Amino acid sequence: MTILVALYARISKENMGQDIERQIYDVREYCSRAGYTIVEEYLDEGFARTTRNRPALDRLIKDARQRKFRLVVSDELSRFAGNPALLMTLLEELKLYNVHLVSVKEGIDTSNVMGELVATLLSAISKMEIYNISHRVKSGIANSRRKKGGVWGRPTNLTDMKTVQILKNRDMGWGIKKLAKEFSVSNQTIRRVLDAAA
Repeated sequence: MTILVALYARISKENMGQDIERQIYDVREYCSRAGYTIVEEYLDEGFARTTRNRPALDRLIKDARQRKFRLVVSDELSRFAGNPALLMTLLEELKLYNVHLVSVKEGIDTSNVMGELVATLLSAISKMEIYNISHRVKSGIANSRRKKGGVWGRPTNLTDMKTVQILKNRDMGWGIKKLAKEFSVSNQTIRRVLDAAA
Protein backbone atom coordinates (compact mmCIF):
# COMPACT_ATOMS: atom_id res chain seq x y z
CA MET A 1 0.00 0.00 0.00
CA THR A 2 1.33 3.46 -0.93
CA ILE A 3 1.98 5.74 2.03
CA LEU A 4 1.31 9.41 1.25
CA VAL A 5 3.64 11.83 3.01
CA ALA A 6 4.25 15.56 3.39
CA LEU A 7 7.75 17.01 3.69
CA TYR A 8 8.42 19.85 6.09
CA ALA A 9 11.54 22.04 6.21
CA ARG A 10 12.35 25.30 8.01
CA ILE A 11 15.25 27.69 8.42
CA SER A 12 15.32 30.66 10.76
CA LYS A 13 16.53 34.22 10.31
CA GLU A 14 19.48 33.49 12.59
CA ASN A 15 20.69 30.58 10.50
CA MET A 16 22.60 32.59 7.89
CA GLY A 17 24.15 30.31 5.31
CA GLN A 18 21.66 27.49 5.98
CA ASP A 19 20.17 26.03 2.83
CA ILE A 20 16.62 24.73 2.95
CA GLU A 21 17.34 22.74 -0.22
CA ARG A 22 19.85 20.60 1.70
CA GLN A 23 17.14 19.61 4.18
CA ILE A 24 14.64 18.84 1.43
CA TYR A 25 17.18 16.81 -0.58
CA ASP A 26 17.96 14.59 2.44
CA VAL A 27 14.25 14.09 3.21
CA ARG A 28 13.41 13.29 -0.43
CA GLU A 29 16.19 10.68 -0.44
CA TYR A 30 14.79 9.14 2.74
CA CYS A 31 11.27 8.99 1.26
CA SER A 32 12.58 7.43 -1.93
CA ARG A 33 14.36 4.68 0.02
CA ALA A 34 11.24 4.06 2.15
CA GLY A 35 8.97 3.91 -0.92
CA TYR A 36 6.81 6.84 0.26
CA THR A 37 4.83 8.99 -2.17
CA ILE A 38 5.39 12.70 -1.55
CA VAL A 39 2.14 14.68 -1.76
CA GLU A 40 3.57 18.14 -1.06
CA GLU A 41 6.59 19.98 0.33
CA TYR A 42 5.97 22.64 2.99
CA LEU A 43 8.84 25.12 3.36
CA ASP A 44 9.12 27.92 5.93
CA GLU A 45 12.05 30.31 5.52
CA GLY A 46 12.87 33.01 8.08
CA PHE A 47 10.95 31.58 11.04
CA ALA A 48 12.33 30.65 14.47
CA ARG A 49 11.82 27.09 15.66
CA THR A 50 9.75 28.26 18.64
CA THR A 51 7.27 30.17 16.44
CA ARG A 52 3.90 28.46 16.00
CA ASN A 53 2.53 30.78 13.31
CA ARG A 54 4.36 29.83 10.12
CA PRO A 55 2.60 29.94 6.73
CA ALA A 56 3.76 26.54 5.47
CA LEU A 57 3.16 24.88 8.84
CA ASP A 58 -0.37 26.33 8.92
CA ARG A 59 -1.05 24.92 5.44
CA LEU A 60 0.39 21.56 6.50
CA ILE A 61 -1.98 21.34 9.51
CA LYS A 62 -4.92 22.34 7.30
CA ASP A 63 -4.03 19.65 4.74
CA ALA A 64 -3.55 17.09 7.53
CA ARG A 65 -7.11 17.90 8.65
CA GLN A 66 -8.25 17.05 5.11
CA ARG A 67 -6.35 13.71 5.32
CA LYS A 68 -4.12 14.49 2.31
CA PHE A 69 -1.25 12.44 3.80
CA ARG A 70 -0.49 9.98 6.62
CA LEU A 71 3.01 11.07 7.61
CA VAL A 72 4.94 14.31 7.93
CA VAL A 73 8.65 13.76 7.27
CA SER A 74 11.16 16.33 8.51
CA ASP A 75 14.95 16.44 8.53
CA GLU A 76 15.05 16.79 12.33
CA LEU A 77 12.71 17.56 15.22
CA SER A 78 13.98 21.13 15.69
CA ARG A 79 12.91 21.98 12.12
CA PHE A 80 9.35 21.07 13.03
CA ALA A 81 9.18 22.37 16.61
CA GLY A 82 11.91 23.78 18.84
CA ASN A 83 10.51 23.24 22.32
CA PRO A 84 8.66 20.40 24.08
CA ALA A 85 5.39 22.32 24.58
CA LEU A 86 5.10 23.27 20.89
CA LEU A 87 6.14 19.79 19.76
CA MET A 88 3.51 18.13 21.96
CA THR A 89 0.82 20.56 20.76
CA LEU A 90 1.63 19.87 17.10
CA LEU A 91 1.88 16.10 17.61
CA GLU A 92 -1.50 16.05 19.37
CA GLU A 93 -3.01 18.14 16.60
CA LEU A 94 -1.69 15.79 13.92
CA LYS A 95 -2.80 12.75 15.91
CA LEU A 96 -6.39 14.02 15.78
CA TYR A 97 -6.22 13.49 12.01
CA ASN A 98 -4.31 10.19 12.31
CA VAL A 99 -1.12 11.80 10.96
CA HIS A 100 2.30 11.14 12.50
CA LEU A 101 5.76 12.72 12.36
CA VAL A 102 8.96 11.07 11.17
CA SER A 103 12.29 12.73 11.94
CA VAL A 104 14.99 11.48 9.58
CA LYS A 105 18.09 12.54 11.53
CA GLU A 106 16.94 11.18 14.90
CA GLY A 107 15.23 8.12 13.40
CA ILE A 108 11.97 8.86 15.23
CA ASP A 109 8.49 7.81 14.16
CA THR A 110 5.69 9.10 16.42
CA SER A 111 3.18 6.54 15.17
CA ASN A 112 4.13 4.50 18.27
CA VAL A 113 4.25 5.48 21.94
CA MET A 114 8.02 5.01 22.23
CA GLY A 115 8.67 7.27 19.24
CA GLU A 116 6.46 9.96 20.71
CA LEU A 117 8.23 9.71 24.09
CA VAL A 118 11.71 9.88 22.53
CA ALA A 119 10.66 12.89 20.40
CA THR A 120 9.46 14.74 23.51
CA LEU A 121 12.61 13.88 25.48
CA LEU A 122 14.93 15.01 22.67
CA SER A 123 13.03 18.26 22.31
CA ALA A 124 13.30 18.87 26.08
CA ILE A 125 17.05 18.12 26.03
CA SER A 126 17.51 20.50 23.09
CA LYS A 127 15.69 23.28 24.96
CA MET A 128 17.78 22.65 28.08
CA GLU A 129 21.01 22.81 26.06
CA ILE A 130 20.00 26.16 24.52
CA TYR A 131 19.27 27.47 28.04
CA ASN A 132 22.64 26.17 29.29
CA ILE A 133 24.56 27.81 26.45
CA SER A 134 22.75 31.10 27.05
CA HIS A 135 23.47 30.87 30.79
CA ARG A 136 27.18 30.12 30.21
CA VAL A 137 27.56 33.08 27.83
CA LYS A 138 25.84 35.49 30.26
CA SER A 139 27.89 34.15 33.16
CA GLY A 140 31.13 34.50 31.16
CA ILE A 141 30.34 38.11 30.26
CA ALA A 142 29.49 38.95 33.88
CA ASN A 143 32.73 37.32 35.06
CA SER A 144 34.78 39.24 32.47
CA ARG A 145 33.18 42.52 33.56
CA ARG A 146 33.96 41.78 37.21
CA LYS A 147 37.61 41.12 36.42
CA LYS A 148 38.00 44.16 34.16
CA GLY A 149 36.16 46.75 36.24
CA GLY A 150 32.89 46.63 34.32
CA VAL A 151 34.45 46.54 30.84
CA TRP A 152 33.62 43.74 28.41
CA GLY A 153 34.80 43.13 24.87
CA ARG A 154 38.05 42.95 22.96
CA PRO A 155 40.86 44.89 24.57
CA THR A 156 42.12 47.79 22.49
CA ASN A 157 45.70 49.01 22.34
CA LEU A 158 44.57 52.59 21.81
CA THR A 159 46.63 55.12 23.79
CA ASP A 160 46.23 58.89 24.14
CA MET A 161 49.29 59.34 21.93
CA LYS A 162 47.78 57.14 19.22
CA THR A 163 44.47 59.00 19.45
CA VAL A 164 46.21 62.32 18.80
CA GLN A 165 48.14 60.83 15.87
CA ILE A 166 44.94 59.30 14.40
CA LEU A 167 43.26 62.70 14.43
CA LYS A 168 46.32 64.39 12.84
CA ASN A 169 46.52 61.78 10.07
CA ARG A 170 42.78 62.06 9.50
CA ASP A 171 43.23 65.81 8.97
CA MET A 172 45.83 64.93 6.33
CA GLY A 173 43.15 62.96 4.47
CA TRP A 174 43.79 59.40 5.66
CA GLY A 175 40.82 57.03 5.29
CA ILE A 176 39.38 54.90 8.08
CA LYS A 177 40.80 51.62 6.75
CA LYS A 178 44.28 53.07 6.37
CA LEU A 179 44.15 54.51 9.91
CA ALA A 180 42.94 51.20 11.35
CA LYS A 181 45.74 49.29 9.63
CA GLU A 182 48.43 51.80 10.59
CA PHE A 183 47.46 51.92 14.29
CA SER A 184 46.44 48.23 14.61
CA VAL A 185 42.87 48.91 15.75
CA SER A 186 39.48 48.12 14.27
CA ASN A 187 37.57 50.37 11.86
CA GLN A 188 34.95 50.74 14.60
CA THR A 189 37.59 52.05 17.05
CA ILE A 190 38.71 54.63 14.49
CA ARG A 191 35.10 55.75 13.99
CA ARG A 192 34.63 56.09 17.76
CA VAL A 193 37.76 58.28 17.99
CA LEU A 194 36.59 60.45 15.10
CA ASP A 195 33.04 60.74 16.49
CA ALA A 196 34.38 61.74 19.91
CA ALA A 197 36.51 64.47 18.34
CA ALA A 198 33.75 65.80 16.09
